[in-house]
Amino acid sequence: MNRLLLYVHFNKNNKLSPHVIYQLEKMKPLFSRIVFITNSMLKEQDKTTLQNKHLFDEFIQRENKGYDFAAWHDGMEKIGMDRLSDYDSITVMNDTCFGPLWDMEPYYKTYEDDDSVDFWGMTNHQAVKTREVAIDEHLQSYFISFKKRIINSKVFKSFWNNVESYTDVQNVIDNYETKYTKLFTRAGFHYASILNTVPLSDDFFHSNFTIHYPHVLLDHKVPFVKIKTFDLTQHLSPYVLKEIEKISDYPVELILSHMSDISLPTPAYLLDRKVLKNDHKPYSNTKKVAVHLHTYYVDLLETFLKQFEAFDFDYDLFLTTDSETKKEAINKILSSKAVNATVLVTGNRGRDVLPMFKLKETLSHYDYIGHFHTKKSPEYPYWVGDSWREELFQMMLKPAESILSTLENNDNCGLVIADIPSFFRYTKIVDPWNENKFASDMNDLWERMKLDRQIDFDKLNNFIMSYGTFIWFKYDALKPLFDLNITDEEVPKEPLPQHTILHSIERILMYLAWARGYDYRISKNDIYITPFVDNTVLNIRPDTLPNTYVNFDNIGGIKGAFKYIFLGPASAMKYILKRLVKKIKS
Repeated sequence: MNRLLLYVHFNKNNKLSPHVIYQLEKMKPLFSRIVFITNSMLKEQDKTTLQNKHLFDEFIQRENKGYDFAAWHDGMEKIGMDRLSDYDSITVMNDTCFGPLWDMEPYYKTYEDDDSVDFWGMTNHQAVKTREVAIDEHLQSYFISFKKRIINSKVFKSFWNNVESYTDVQNVIDNYETKYTKLFTRAGFHYASILNTVPLSDDFFHSNFTIHYPHVLLDHKVPFVKIKTFDLTQHLSPYVLKEIEKISDYPVELILSHMSDISLPTPAYLLDRKVLKNDHKPYSNTKKVAVHLHTYYVDLLETFLKQFEAFDFDYDLFLTTDSETKKEAINKILSSKAVNATVLVTGNRGRDVLPMFKLKETLSHYDYIGHFHTKKSPEYPYWVGDSWREELFQMMLKPAESILSTLENNDNCGLVIADIPSFFRYTKIVDPWNENKFASDMNDLWERMKLDRQIDFDKLNNFIMSYGTFIWFKYDALKPLFDLNITDEEVPKEPLPQHTILHSIERILMYLAWARGYDYRISKNDIYITPFVDNTVLNIRPDTLPNTYVNFDNIGGIKGAFKYIFLGPASAMKYILKRLVKKIKS
């Protein structure tokens, strides 16, 4: 069969997602000719990738005007409207779905052998007639295959010759997507869909099955699942992923990668899939690795050095501290342990974060960087801090080689963070009300970094964050933060109030990596705690919330208590005033 494929691509981030490459590779054997039409500004290397894999015969790059229908029109013009009749079938499709889940050849054979069908596709949309809206029954346009009889017709040529490049997508829907089926059937042509939703109208409330009922599509062996399904029906998404894995060989990693990139990478259905797995080949030990330990509590240095001894890879060690006296003590310990390290005094501002930024020039020359600090929590009993630190050891230091392997074998993975330490699951500290107080400063940081992707942290309930800022990362993933050159003066003196730029940085790292085009992974906490704990703690009513004991002797005495009690609410007032000013201006 002499088949033509007109394939439309669009990505709001101007990227070529892996699922598109997979899709074209699976579709390619069916077609004599493929026209790849992108409505995005793809990089030349993306075009080269497609070219090297022989995934197109013609390449068109255009503005996203007229959306799919105008793009398909341009593809036909590229072939030549008078040459379309040379083909036995013309398939128009776009990249708004994942798949194919199964081999497409049997589908084509079924409908090509059926003389009663002139055009066919995946799913149809039932007719909807209410006071507010009227939609004709139509074959949904993310995949349509036209056979020769309709291709040769006047109505087909007239329709495509008269497609306009509307700038409003609703005009495209109203004039083309919901109208072309009725136009062709009135001209005497017949269509078929793999899933005919019309007989199901009495059993299901929604008319658009592609979004609301993915299980029905899978049950009827529809080989494509719409991308919108995963964000719009997030409560079903974990089950859709599991079902796809169960009934097909489709690599769901392509779904996870694309959804993490085009939407916020933090919906619940994605989080479990971000947990670090030990399924990669061993780390090659050929990359440059830096380990930075901010050593404020010198008495904990030997504990960390013992952990570092287990690293079965080469790395350069950098230690920062806040005084010359501590530097001398550190050098004595290093000498006694025969450990080589660079020791720098970076002052007593910014805790562990600013010292890392002050190593900017050095760290920028490394492939992978581990950042840690001698963590204590003096405001609580010592065994609370000890348990937190031990869990971070288990998550971020003991599996270090596996983490490096993940970074090495996943080009798009730029950051690895720890799972939530147990303390934060037993204690209602990180909740939406308190977390929202950081949103304003996070938005300010975002604007300062001049990132291409937009996000409003005020609209998020809470944040996927690096508890204690124990992280492994690729420098490029966090580069804009290093480039800010945050000064000591931007950080309050110790003892710190509740809400500072440091706390905002702790929460913004994963989102920054996402804005840079990187994904992230979570290193699992092996301590099992029943989810009933989370359900109980997070649903405590504010009026019955138990008091949290804070030992102010360890965080600055009277001065520390003043900052803790007064400056925290003051930052909230600052946030409220800023929001009011913005509303007045708008």
